[in-house]
Amino acid sequence: MLVSGTTALRAPLGFGSGKKPDDPYTMLEARFTPRTVFMEIGSPADGEMRSLALRAASYVERVYSIDVSGELLQSLRAPCNLRVIVCDGVRIPVPEATVDIAWSGDFMDRLPAGQAGAHLQSVHRGLQRGGEYLFTTQQPVAEVRKRLFAAGFSVVRVSLLSLLLKPVRITAIK
Repeated sequence: MLVSGTTALRAPLGFGSGKKPDDPYTMLEARFTPRTVFMEIGSPADGEMRSLALRAASYVERVYSIDVSGELLQSLRAPCNLRVIVCDGVRIPVPEATVDIAWSGDFMDRLPAGQAGAHLQSVHRGLQRGGEYLFTTQQPVAEVRKRLFAAGFSVVRVSLLSLLLKPVRITAIK
């Protein structure tokens, strides 16, 4: 599908077929364009990391897969646009202001409380202006919002539907 003006091409219909509307894959794929730089933060033990990174790499320009366990690097044959980075997930070594969309699932809930601020600052540093950080959390929304604003995010959106259910889905925009 060709689109003129400033509207970017979106992932083709069916790219996320078979997924529920509240599924993370579907939510993220709806934001992907062929020029998207995507960063995924977590551990392959999470189950969805390897699959999501590979699926994203088949459509977006570049994927940074932040592996906090070191297991993904051992078991993945990565396409040329997927870069696996082994680190602690707190200080994330990606180029500054290059990422359009970052996803970490519930990774924030597994961080020690004292490291959440440094993690958010590192994600913020990697995002380009207008970039989005999407994640889920069991933590109190007011606390999370406070940390996000302190890290430099300008907009924080909380899914109203997820307020009724746990975990809460949050989108923070640089």
